[in-house]
Amino acid sequence: MGFTGNCSPIIAGNTMTGNVAERGGGIWCDSLCSPMVINSILWGDSAGTALEIYLDNTFGVGSSITVSYSDVAGGSLGVYVAAGCTLNWGEGNIDEDPMFVLGEKSDYRLRWGSPCIDAGHPDSLDPDGTRCDMGAYFFDQDDYMTLYLTPDETEVSPGGVLGVTYTAINRWAQPETFWVLTEATLPNGNPRTVMGPDQYTLPANTTRQQHLTHNVPGVAPLGLYGYRSRIGVPPSTLYDEDSFAFWVVAP
Repeated sequence: MGFTGNCSPIIAGNTMTGNVAERGGGIWCDSLCSPMVINSILWGDSAGTALEIYLDNTFGVGSSITVSYSDVAGGSLGVYVAAGCTLNWGEGNIDEDPMFVLGEKSDYRLRWGSPCIDAGHPDSLDPDGTRCDMGAYFFDQDDYMTLYLTPDETEVSPGGVLGVTYTAINRWAQPETFWVLTEATLPNGNPRTVMGPDQYTLPANTTRQQHLTHNVPGVAPLGLYGYRSRIGVPPSTLYDEDSFAFWVVAP
């Protein structure tokens, strides 16, 4: 993310990761630019100089940045500050692994136990009413069971394999027994059960990840599909659900 030319953007609730640049893998500032970063994550970027933040003065005019309540790899020592530039390192910043659900598959939601949960600005609240989390995705604490679905790919051909990683989180201080039901919605809107209902028990205070595969029929119609899984206790208790869309395309 680059800024130049007398601007003052506010970067709030962002996750910057996996970027590659010559200078500042997360943010590059130049020429009177003075962004403010808050409640954000800058992690896992790479650059020739300064993995996350680079303050430049290419035309002899300095830039500045204010960072607070954010998770920045390398902390303030990892920020390059050119002559005439200013780093305002505010309160609440950390330099800790944000614990993404599955960063290698571009799932940058937070696992329970992440240091970014409830670590944003104390005057900011997430939709669940808890203190704001750092990053683009907040951890929903409305219930003590959480389900995440992470597809390997969002395109698959007839006769191919759809891979999905299930992340189940039990924040209870006791084991929890629940059922899993997964459906796929065909391009014509008709649902089809692809797994379950199956019963599982998750130990107390545990996060468990499991990779599953589904064989796509060779006669599967091309088009946009939905994939949804729910966890709960029949007949009426729903703990959580997650979903994603994927395409069945011609080989």
